[in-house]
This record gives sequence, structure tokens and C-alpha cells, in this order.
Amino acid sequence: MIDGPALSSGPLQTEGIPVADDPIILGFGATYLLIVVLIGVWGYMRTQTTGDFLITGKSIGTWVLAMTAFSVIQSGFGFVGGPELVYEFGTTSLWIFFTAPLGFLITWVVLAKRLRLLADIRNVLTLADGMYVRYESDWVRGLTGLAVIVGVIAYLATNLAALQFVMRAIFGIPVIWGLLGGALILLLYSMLGGMIAGVWTDFLQALTMITGAVFVFAYAMSFGGGMETISRNLATADPALVSPFGAMGGATTAILVGVAWWILFSVGSAGQPHLITKFYMSRNLEILKWGAPIAALSYAVSSLIAFSAGLSMRSMVEAGEIQETFSASEVGPVFVLEYTPSVVAGLILAALLAAIMSTSDSFLNIGAAAISRDIPRAMGKPIEDDKTELRVTQGALAGLTILATGVVYFSDALVGILGTIGWGFFAAAFVPIAVFGMNWKGATKWGAIVAILGGLAVNVVYSAVPMAADVAGYGALADGIMSTYPYPDVFPVGTVALLVAIVLFIGVSLATQDGDELPADLHALLER
Repeated sequence: MIDGPALSSGPLQTEGIPVADDPIILGFGATYLLIVVLIGVWGYMRTQTTGDFLITGKSIGTWVLAMTAFSVIQSGFGFVGGPELVYEFGTTSLWIFFTAPLGFLITWVVLAKRLRLLADIRNVLTLADGMYVRYESDWVRGLTGLAVIVGVIAYLATNLAALQFVMRAIFGIPVIWGLLGGALILLLYSMLGGMIAGVWTDFLQALTMITGAVFVFAYAMSFGGGMETISRNLATADPALVSPFGAMGGATTAILVGVAWWILFSVGSAGQPHLITKFYMSRNLEILKWGAPIAALSYAVSSLIAFSAGLSMRSMVEAGEIQETFSASEVGPVFVLEYTPSVVAGLILAALLAAIMSTSDSFLNIGAAAISRDIPRAMGKPIEDDKTELRVTQGALAGLTILATGVVYFSDALVGILGTIGWGFFAAAFVPIAVFGMNWKGATKWGAIVAILGGLAVNVVYSAVPMAADVAGYGALADGIMSTYPYPDVFPVGTVALLVAIVLFIGVSLATQDGDELPADLHALLER
């Protein structure tokens, strides 16, 4: 057998979004970093217990809960990944942006009240805690914690990979210093303030992103000559770009992909642990009532960045008004830096910096809790002293940051592989056990165990393994694996994994009803 080349272990990438070289933008970035450090110090002074560190001591109100829920889901996607999709596929990609707000409504309806009540009935601080209470199984707790750790490392690596370029764009520093400096600041305020600092930086990010989105939308529409001109330019170049389904192959394929995105981004929202654990944090049940519409509307407004920047830039390229000197992933940053005033560009880049760092903070907290709390308890060796558990959680947080930073520095290829473990990974692992488990008395621990393993297997086999084989030089192996994939390549693997996990969960639960009793104090909760 001929060995393929090893995964890349060379230096960091040198490409990325352009450097702003503008004192106003630099001022926005420096001000934001100072604010998050101060929030971290303030959070440290309010953090006394592990409960304070992980779920803010159940202290947040309606607006903060809604805004932090929206911001951890939007993250940097609305500024980088979103414009890229719209630029490449036109209005077809709006299926994501139309369905994601619906995801907040679904998540709130099926989980918000039940998870908040669960936090009162039992001492739950993590998703694995809640699933242990529901299924009374250390295997479910352990698998949940393990899935969280894997997903967190993947998300952190991809977020830090983006952070290094944002730091470079704002401050003009080498990429390596952008990575190390950004990771250090993230670690500092995360370790100091925990989730208390996290939710308030989420709130700051949300306000900044919403404000910036309105300005970007206005400038983008003006830049493209208005929606009528934009549509005409796109339709002249390729009618599929302004079709609901047409820019992803044939009509049947495009419709399938649109429906798949709808399922993944609406139903899949309820499986994102960095979102649903926020329900533990609400001050009381009453404030949950208005959270969903506020979060959904906020997401819709912030999506104007992707919609307007992506379409207007593609329109101007097709019309020959500007040269395509950038990649699709650079569309959002290039538009903001080159075609909006410095104040708007500074606001948006600060919002992007905030998005990456606040979402990373949420991941760090749930990942550290899985290491310090979920895995030890699943193994029958819990840390009994609360202060010790808090310190171990902070230490785990530092370890995860260092690990993810090392992955970004040493291997671009590994970052790419980990990037396949994202939204769909969490959706398949946690939608069945959380959504169905908290709404169906017939759910069993064996259904939960098989669903987690089945969903993870589909994601790994059809996402991570082909990517790893490809970058390692075994393209034939990757092609062979994907030849068994029963759907078009553009059909998201995450949707398939989610549906497989749901079917396994229901089927195995129905087959294992005997001897799997619902805990007595959860009967009333599931009937609400």
C-alpha cells in the first residue's frame, strides 16, 4: 500500500479578509476588546459557585435571554458564511435564513418551559445533567458529554481559525498574533466571568449586529442600484440565481435541498446545546413568553447582511461593474471594507469579532462542564466540592482553548475536517433525546443511546471520514464512501443524520418499553 501524504502541519494560512488599515476601525476593535475584558472582570465578581459560572445563577431576563439565544446561533455565519452562500447560489440559499427564525419558535415551544422547570426540580447545570435526570442512565450522560466535547473542539477550532483573520483585518497584525492574541483575550474573560460574562457579551454582540445590519442593507441596496436592478442583473446572468430552487442543480435536487435545509435549520435548532442550555438561565418562567419572537425577529434583521451584501456584490460582478478579485467567502468583509463608510465598517467588524468570541465563550463553557462535571459523574466519580468543581471547570476551559489554538496553528487540514462536525452533528445527537425525550413519556434510555450513536455515525462516515481521506491523499477512498450516499452531494449530511437518529430513537424506544419507567417527579413536567 502506498502511504498518502500526512495531514498538513505547516504554518498558518496567509490569505483571508483584507486588512482595514483605518484608525476608526482599529478604534472600534480596541474598544470592543476592552469592553469584553471589563465584562469578564465584572462577571468574576458575581461568580461564586459552579451554578453561577455555568448558568448565571438563573439570573437573566427576557431581552438578554432572547438576544443571547439569537447571537450564539447567528455567530459569524451571518457576516462570512451567509454572504458566501447568497453570492454563490443566489436566492436559493435564503431557505436557511427563512427557516432559522422558525427554529427559535420551535425550540421555545418544545423545550423552553420544560428545561427551565427541570432546572428547578433537579440540580441540572448542563445538557448531560438534564438527560441523566430524564433517562436515569450514566451511558446517556456520558455519551451526551462526549458528543459535546467533540462538537465543542470542532466549533472552537473553526471559530479561532476565523478569529485570527478578523484580528488581522482590524489591527493589521500578523495572523499568528491575531490567533494568539484573540485566544488569550477569549480565555481571559471566559475564565474570569464564565457564562455571566458570556451572556452579556452575547447581548452586546446582538445589539451591534442588528444595528450594523440595518446600515449594511441600506448601503448594499444603494450600491447595487436597488432590488429591481439587482434582480435584473442576476436574472440576465443566470435566471436560477433569482429562483427559489434553481441554483443548486435540477429542480428536483434543488427542492430536496431546500426542504433538507428547512429541516436542518428549523428542527435542528432544538439540538444545539449552546442554545437550549440557555433556558436553564432564565430568571423565571414568565420571561420565556416573549423570548422566541424577539430572538426570531433579531435573527431575521441580522440576516439582512448576508442577503443584501451577497446579492448586490454578485449583481455588480455579473453586470461588469466590479472585478471578481475576491473569493465567495470574502464577499461580506470585502463589501463592508470597500463600499461602506469607516464607521459602519468598524461597527460590523467589531460585531463580527464579538460574534466569534461570544459564541466561542458559550462553547468553552459547555465543553469545560462536560469535562469537569458530565464525564466524571457518568463514570461514578463526581467532584463533590463545589469550589473544586468550579476550579476544575476553569482549568478545563483553559485546556480546551489551548487545544483548539494548537489545532488551528498546526493543521489547516484538521480544521477543515473538524469543520464538518458542526450544526448537523449536534442536531442528530441531541434533537431526538432532548425534544422527544422531554415531550414523550415513552422515550427510553436505550432509544437515547442508539439514537446518539446512530446520528454520530452517519455524520462521521459521510462528513468527517471522506474529508480526512481526501486531505490525506486518499481521494479514491473518499469517492468510494460517498458513492454509497443515497442523495445528491449538495443534500446536507446533517439532515440525513438527524432523520436517522429520530427513526432509531422512536423505533428502539417502542421496542424497549418494559422496565424503563419515567422518574416520578417528571410526570407532571411532561404533561405541561
